[in-house]
Amino acid sequence: MRFALCFLAVFATFCTGALAEGLIPERRLALVRDVDFPGGDIQSIFDTTLNACEQACLANSRCAAFTYNTRSNSCFPKSEYGESAAYEGAFSGIVLVTDPAIVARGAQREGDLDFLREGDLNAAREMALDLTNKHVPNDWTAAQLLQSATEARTNGNIVAAYRFTGAATVLSDAADHWVEYGRLALAIETEKSSEQRSYQGRAVSAAVNGYLRAGSPAIQANALLVLADALQKRGRGGDSIPALRLALDLAPRQDTEEQLDKAIGKFGFRVTSHSVDYNAARPRICAEFNENLVRVGVDYAPFLQLPSAELTVEAEQRRLCIEGVEHGKRYQVTFREGLPAASGETLAKNIELSMYVRDRSPSVRFPGRAYVLPAMGEVALPIETVNVTEVELLLRRVSDRSILRAIQDDYFGRPLSKWEEDNFGNDIATEVWSGVGEVQQELNKDVATRLPMTEVVGALEPGIYALQAKVPGADPYDNPAATQWFVVSDLGLATMQGEDGLHVFLRALSSADPLAGTEITLLSRSNDVLATATTDVMGYAVFEPGLTRGTGGASPAMVLARTESDITFLSLTDPEFDLSDRGVEGRAPAGAIDTFITTDRGAYRAGETIHATVLTRDATTEAIEGLPLTAILKRPDGVEYSRALSQNEVAGGHVFAFRTTGTAPRGSWRLDIHTDVDAPSVASAKVLVEDFLPERIDFDLELPKSTLKQDEVANIGVDVRYLFGAPGGDLPVEGELLLRATDTLEAYPGYRFGRYDSSVSPEVYYFPSDIRTDASGRATIGAEFPQLETNFRPLEAIIAVRVSEGSGRPVERKITAPVAPNGPVIGIKPNFDGTLAESTEASFNLIALDEAQQKTEMPVRWTINRVQTRYQWYQYSGYWNWEPITTRQRIAEGDAMLGSDPVTVAAPVEWGRYEIKVERTGGEYIAASSDFYAGWYGGTDASATPDLLEVSLDAEDYRPGDTARLRLVPRYAGKALVTVMSNRLIAMKAVEVAEGENLVELPVTDEWGAGAYVTATVIRPMDAAAGRNPARSLGLSYAPVDPGARKLSAVFETETEVDPRGPLPVAVKVDGVAEGEAAYVTIAVVDVGILNLTGFDAPDPSSHYFGQRKLGMGMRDVYGRLIDGLNGAMGQVRSGGDASPQAGLQSPPPTEELVAYFSGPIPLGPDGYARTEFQLPSFNGTVKLMAVAWSKTAVGEAAADVLVRDPVVLTASLPRFLAPGDTSRMLLEIVHASGPAGRIGLDVQAQGVRLNRAVPSGLNLAEQEKQVLSIPITAVTAGLHKIDVTLATPGGKVLTKTLNLPVQVNDPITARTSRFSLAAGDTFTFDSNVFAGLQMGTGSATLAAGPIARLDAPGLLEALDRYPYGCTEQITSRAMPLLYLDDIARAMGLAERETLATRIDQSIERILTNQASNGGFGLWRASSGDLWLDAYVTDFLSRAKAQGYAVPDIAFRTALDNLRNRVNYSADFDIGGEDIAYALYVLAREGAASIGDLRYYADVKGTGFGSPLASAQIGAALAAYGDPTRADRMFGIAGKQIRGELARPKRGSVWRSDYGTTLRDRAAVLTLAVEAGSNAVDQSALLDSIAPVQGANSRSTQEQVWTLLAAHAMLDRGSFGNLTVNGAAADGPLVRVVEDDTAFSALAIQNTGTQAETITLTTFGVPEVPEPAGGKGYAIERRYFTLEGDPVSPESVKQGDRMVTVLTVKPFGKTEARLMIDDPLPGGFEIDNPNLLRGGDIGALDWLELHTNTRNTEFRQERFLAAVDWRSDKSFRLGYIVRAVSPGTFHHPAASVEDMYRPEFRAQTDAARVTITE
Repeated sequence: MRFALCFLAVFATFCTGALAEGLIPERRLALVRDVDFPGGDIQSIFDTTLNACEQACLANSRCAAFTYNTRSNSCFPKSEYGESAAYEGAFSGIVLVTDPAIVARGAQREGDLDFLREGDLNAAREMALDLTNKHVPNDWTAAQLLQSATEARTNGNIVAAYRFTGAATVLSDAADHWVEYGRLALAIETEKSSEQRSYQGRAVSAAVNGYLRAGSPAIQANALLVLADALQKRGRGGDSIPALRLALDLAPRQDTEEQLDKAIGKFGFRVTSHSVDYNAARPRICAEFNENLVRVGVDYAPFLQLPSAELTVEAEQRRLCIEGVEHGKRYQVTFREGLPAASGETLAKNIELSMYVRDRSPSVRFPGRAYVLPAMGEVALPIETVNVTEVELLLRRVSDRSILRAIQDDYFGRPLSKWEEDNFGNDIATEVWSGVGEVQQELNKDVATRLPMTEVVGALEPGIYALQAKVPGADPYDNPAATQWFVVSDLGLATMQGEDGLHVFLRALSSADPLAGTEITLLSRSNDVLATATTDVMGYAVFEPGLTRGTGGASPAMVLARTESDITFLSLTDPEFDLSDRGVEGRAPAGAIDTFITTDRGAYRAGETIHATVLTRDATTEAIEGLPLTAILKRPDGVEYSRALSQNEVAGGHVFAFRTTGTAPRGSWRLDIHTDVDAPSVASAKVLVEDFLPERIDFDLELPKSTLKQDEVANIGVDVRYLFGAPGGDLPVEGELLLRATDTLEAYPGYRFGRYDSSVSPEVYYFPSDIRTDASGRATIGAEFPQLETNFRPLEAIIAVRVSEGSGRPVERKITAPVAPNGPVIGIKPNFDGTLAESTEASFNLIALDEAQQKTEMPVRWTINRVQTRYQWYQYSGYWNWEPITTRQRIAEGDAMLGSDPVTVAAPVEWGRYEIKVERTGGEYIAASSDFYAGWYGGTDASATPDLLEVSLDAEDYRPGDTARLRLVPRYAGKALVTVMSNRLIAMKAVEVAEGENLVELPVTDEWGAGAYVTATVIRPMDAAAGRNPARSLGLSYAPVDPGARKLSAVFETETEVDPRGPLPVAVKVDGVAEGEAAYVTIAVVDVGILNLTGFDAPDPSSHYFGQRKLGMGMRDVYGRLIDGLNGAMGQVRSGGDASPQAGLQSPPPTEELVAYFSGPIPLGPDGYARTEFQLPSFNGTVKLMAVAWSKTAVGEAAADVLVRDPVVLTASLPRFLAPGDTSRMLLEIVHASGPAGRIGLDVQAQGVRLNRAVPSGLNLAEQEKQVLSIPITAVTAGLHKIDVTLATPGGKVLTKTLNLPVQVNDPITARTSRFSLAAGDTFTFDSNVFAGLQMGTGSATLAAGPIARLDAPGLLEALDRYPYGCTEQITSRAMPLLYLDDIARAMGLAERETLATRIDQSIERILTNQASNGGFGLWRASSGDLWLDAYVTDFLSRAKAQGYAVPDIAFRTALDNLRNRVNYSADFDIGGEDIAYALYVLAREGAASIGDLRYYADVKGTGFGSPLASAQIGAALAAYGDPTRADRMFGIAGKQIRGELARPKRGSVWRSDYGTTLRDRAAVLTLAVEAGSNAVDQSALLDSIAPVQGANSRSTQEQVWTLLAAHAMLDRGSFGNLTVNGAAADGPLVRVVEDDTAFSALAIQNTGTQAETITLTTFGVPEVPEPAGGKGYAIERRYFTLEGDPVSPESVKQGDRMVTVLTVKPFGKTEARLMIDDPLPGGFEIDNPNLLRGGDIGALDWLELHTNTRNTEFRQERFLAAVDWRSDKSFRLGYIVRAVSPGTFHHPAASVEDMYRPEFRAQTDAARVTITE
């Protein structure tokens, strides 16, 4: 079961805050052995454990005691208990209730123990609950137990005293008893260290319990002393100090003070290590402490005695460093007593340290990752050294044919380790020269020297070189050689890669002139030559696009430029230039097929049809006709729901329609358009399927024009209007302002702000609750900013405002705005991607921003540290423990002045974790930091982006034929290459430019398309005499181009205001269609209130095809890789060598008809119009008309709003649904909109709903007046009822609005089964009495008589048909029996709902949408890995195929191949193999199994299969292959497994990977044995064991389907017994299904035969009296909280209140289960669906401490559903936000949790009633 995670939160208990269970349990147990409490049973729970029984009792507030029978593993919670009775093998427990005052005391004191870990507190609570299992008090009193403890202690028997005291504590729960219990636990001595630690741990828990309960300071202090002792013995001496301090504060005592002093000396705040950063240019000495230092507000200098006043002190985390020390000196430093830690602890005594700062270690490195050394006669390479005068040098050459290999083997561009040198030297490179280089030296300084290689090597052959330099005598493993890769070249290479191929530009570095006649080679990843080309006079060459589209080894990897005397190369695997800071924006460039897609809206209700319009065009916007498209609609879980092949394409336009079912999963769906279903989609659209109601109002938000500031109130303007035009007056406004720090800014991509090692929690300001709009619909919110510690980061405010319409339902709008930070901020941008390679250089860009987020000047100091964490071990009380120690070694540092341009800093790094820290050096302290890693695998270097060139165009847009003037302002003179490009190169022009402003004219041609990027690259040639390297800068500007004839002009010609309840004629006028072309239009008319739910914009194909797109050309060059060979003093080089050179629940319908219509494609008429008409319902609001128009060569769109309203507008509000007996109100808002005012007639007629007071016959309404009527209603019976509201206007119009009101019962349905014998001659009457005790409208009953009654086939079929959920297993299980039991299904009426063949075909289709490419099947989506599920689904497909149903051959063969493949590589097993057995069985059914495999598993693994079903499947497979002897043997083994005659590990409550239970296995074994004709099992006994009986648990889908298959296998289909119905003989299976709301005559069923006949009656329905809270295996609790986390009762809330619903599920023991949680809502509540309202997102409620871990969630309008896989004995919680919307009193159904495959394990809460007041 591999599922995608949904955002809904689940977390393990315990958590803090209001949600957490108190540390002192309100109820606990005291056990008694061998005693029974007769009577008083609340329920009976079988096949359970003692611990689960205890949990079941404690979870049920009515439980006062219980008895657990260890013989039968049965549990009997009891509401009361009286006299006990002896019963050997029983455990009974009595519930003891804790004094509420003590519970409250514990809650108050929890904060005192904040020095403890959360696990300590959890363990204390668990001990309080579990103590009775450790120490059973039986029938002793606490006084007797304490007396025995005293005697045992006197006799030296500490263990016995400990046990007696524990039993006494169970009864008393007294604080002093807990303390004594802990003290005795510490006094026990044992040779086993594990036992000793267990006692110590129990002592900690006991001491905590004693402290929480203590009634006096003296007892509190005693508890803390025991706690401190226990913590010290547990190796947590540091935690004992605050415990002793607290004890001393509570009860000052000399012995406590002495213990505290002793603990501080041993475990207090102290120095753990010291270090000297001598290798930095500015050394420092540091001391590491065992706790964090005070972050701000403390000057640590007075706490150090320093040898010089010039030294400074810097504190960071746990380290205190002394700056200003010098190399070669010794320092005496004293850390003084009293030096404070962040925790409040202080240094107990002076610490003197003597440290010597030695000289820096000799080192050598080459700066940067550049590799191109501009040719200037002599070859001089820069090298940086420390404390060396000479370096050993080795020069190697890599030929041009080996360059690519050096790159692919990850040698190129970085130093080589000693291990890599041998392979590199032997296989790739050739040694050219070795020798010694003399370098400049200045003690302890970084010195740059140029190595004059030409003097010793002479002219170098073309190729790439690697020069290695190392410190003489250094260990090559600890201090490997530095490596400089270089090629000496005058070739400046640049490339652009797009849809039209790879463009190459070559210029001389020395002169910037283009180089003609140079050979360019394109190499693949496999080092093959893809093609060669020669540059033209502009230095330009191009490679065809086909060469750039290869994959794998054929993909292009390198461009090589070569002349007779020169060579250079450029890697195509390095990243392209990052031009995100230069205006490159828009959607991604289109490929060969440019596809536009739009749906008719963004939100749909389940059951509606999704319409989509798709256009396919080429690069010139001309239609691609005849292109087959496949549209695939996918559910929220990624499962394919439906697919369609475009059938009626016209002029490149395709229209699709997908109808969803009423049971469609809620959430975000995706529609993918494919030209090839095996290739990625060419376009996608997302839509929501949710239980929404359209919005009735709209509003705008207005923020102050000035930048928001944290210390000022932000006045937010709200302007509300009804969608039918009236102002939204007197409506409540709510919302919140969330202020958060962000570490990124959109204007500065790639930069990070603030410190990486600290986080800032967002803060929320909730608006006052009394804000309402005025008569004009306006309101002003004075939003206050919460105080936020920004930690030097930018701020942003997310403002969410909700306005509730008259119904109480909210409409939400959100806006995000920057907030001025409290001060400047620093940004850090790494010039590399991901992890750096080892032994390379880390480079960063730095900027500073002011409060307005503009670059500003700031002096800073930057530091790069290596961060190392080690673990310091220590021994205490004979036990070893450790604590982490983190140290920082300074690698590099420097000072810089940040300003208008980014400052680049860099440092060499080895393997490990690093950080860069940048701090302001003048003014108020500001800092930023970022961490990074260097390792074996290195990321790509992103530092080569060109300098920014200022460019601009002279017009906002152009037409073909215009001349565009490009203004460019370079900072230096040079030669510019101006290009026009999109995703291809359109034009280029080379020009000379001067420093400053230059103008370049460019002709605009048709090839510019809808727009193009104009780029300019200015290249400055090298000037060696001036010490100036080559340079380049790049700028770009986007030039939009008027589309001209490619854009159609479309406009709606319709009325701006129309009446409802009539036709809406729509006409679209389209101009601009080319002569001879046909044009088409699709038209959507949608309520704006639906569009606003998702912010759906009218479709705009013009913007799609003619709007700005991202640059589709990737640019690279070598200029960012130039080695600076001009800086540094010249050294000398001497030669030294001789080398030559689906859930199924339907939600209620909406209360009013939705307005959303679609039509198309509609051909354009000769007059240029497309016309259609829609019929409007009783609707008042605004509809948006949206059209997409297209022809072969052009596209266009139109949109218009139409106001739809009556002269008197009636807005009616009802609850979304009610339950029978609920009371609420119907709110009528009547507004005069137009026409005569005066007397308005009113009439209300209701069906199935009672109006609780007389409705006035009318009312007087003035012009523009609004009146509101509230009419109380009561729901009477279940059903979809209608209410007609009629108005008679003064103008004589009669206006009727029909409202739907679903009345439904959402409580869990129960099933009751009765089976009895009807004697010969007797008669049974089947009448409505079978529904006694069930709520009307919820009941149905199935009757089976005769042979089929024994297994209750009709009842099981009905249960499967009612099953509400829909994963792959469940869909398969619902369909499998219909293959065989079609006559029974038809008799039950299942065939009347849908034909059986259609249902099976649909099941096959749905199942195959979950098939993965390898043939496997996923549970909720297409995935693989569950072989048993694969086999089960393939079994169904095989059976369906055999029954004549169409199963796609490819899908079926792939499924069989998957089974065969999985069997072939499956692992061996000792006990198990359930999935292998099923796979072999299915393969054998199809004749595709290996007989050798079957015999191997039967002979060798016969007794090793993990379930009876697996053994039987091997037997059935062998029987199919004609081996009855082995088959019977395997069936015999299955029988032994069923009878428990084979030893197997007890499964317990664990997750069975085969979805099975014992009952399922028995039914399946019976089925297979009968099908195989084997008598090796007792078929009659198996039949008896699976037959349903009165009071049996509900069955899982697996149990139901295999029981039905057993019924099919066992029954003689030609025999229907000797029964008559009302005197007539049955002509088929005697099956009847009746509903309680359907009138039916009593049926007299008579046995006319001579033998008794079996009758089974199964009734389904909701009991009139709901089940009380309880459960087997689980407990579930439903609680409500405010958004701030305070508990709230839902029994009485106000309309508009928002609450967090928290569902807590607690297993009664260790369990593994696939759980479904179902929480039905009361009629007046509605979920704030996070898919529709951001206010429904619980992620911002940090007090919930939630994390994502659900497998499927749905927010229905009447319930919340979640699927959770749980493998723990810990509790978990789910949360969502609800809103009290409709006033009234409502039934609140129970929430439930159920194990989907063991439904007897389920639990439910109590049902309740909710009252919502206005």
